Amino acid sequence: MTIDELKEILDQFLNRWTIENVNHMTLQQYVGIGNKDTFCQWVETKTRMLGSIKGLTSIKFGIYERNDSNKKPKNYKNDDKYSWLLAYGDNRNVAFEDAKKDIIKIIHFSEIGRFDLIDNIQLPDLFKWKVAFLYSNERLIPIYKKTVLFKIAKHFGLQTSRLTKISEIQNLMILNKPANLNVYEFMWQLYKEFGEIKNVKEVAGTTSRKKLRTTRKATTQRNTQPQVRTITRSFIAEQKHNKIQEALEKLLIEEYGQDNVILEENYVDIKLLQPNYISFYEVKSAPYASQCIKDALGQILLYSFNDNDKRVKKHIVVGQYAPTENDKEYIEFLKDNLKLEFDYLNVEIK
Repeated sequence: MTIDELKEILDQFLNRWTIENVNHMTLQQYVGIGNKDTFCQWVETKTRMLGSIKGLTSIKFGIYERNDSNKKPKNYKNDDKYSWLLAYGDNRNVAFEDAKKDIIKIIHFSEIGRFDLIDNIQLPDLFKWKVAFLYSNERLIPIYKKTVLFKIAKHFGLQTSRLTKISEIQNLMILNKPANLNVYEFMWQLYKEFGEIKNVKEVAGTTSRKKLRTTRKATTQRNTQPQVRTITRSFIAEQKHNKIQEALEKLLIEEYGQDNVILEENYVDIKLLQPNYISFYEVKSAPYASQCIKDALGQILLYSFNDNDKRVKKHIVVGQYAPTENDKEYIEFLKDNLKLEFDYLNVEIK
């Protein structure tokens, strides 16, 4: 499965389960027997190629409808049809509303990059971190099995215990992701070294080691075939871009004044006018600084080239996250080899 095909699966999920749809979903839309369009079916089955969460019973969803209504599991709350976590109240409606509130929190924390706040949410780790990845704008690494995560953590020098938080391991993987790999390629690399063979096949969508190598080679995205992606990533790309742009505009106005900050002139996200120079800001919603730069640099240089002002021109790529050490190496390489005023700026969103 190619990177574009994986992104298409994510696009389909995000367009089906927008934050608005999640806010309005019912218990039957969240989880249910025989309904393949529920939120939980999408997270576990329809997006399986974005990381498998097989294992554990359906209690991982917080609440679920039992196949056998008479078979009530111990250590959970039960009624005649549903079972749910003890912490989620005394009846199915309260339990579902509590589970939905947790899902909405996960979505929000994932969007703003506060992954540390997800650790204490009641939902089981396997499920909640898959949800977190789906709404993280591909910032998180799609590996969820704790035994594999602990092996990876040890490899990167983190001593783990039963108190180790998943967000700590995710942050460690994020910091060690090579700038030249996207999260799926990095996931495959980690699974090949630390995952079980059957999990490599399942996660990567392959049937053999040989095929895994072929698939990974194809993910350079240099082929000339039409891309399969058909859905606009409105939730991630457009909304996040606009939030970053609005936050940046506010910061620049506070420092330089309203009259010196120009929004969306000749397709430039933001242009800053100063007596001795002009700065062009190009906002990207990509999850890593290096990816923002790769997406933006040619575009921002074209805007600069087409601008007839004679003042010195500076070029700033803007993203949500601060650069990792690997990103910084890439940035320094560009600065050393390109003769232009260029920098990267991260702007947090709320």
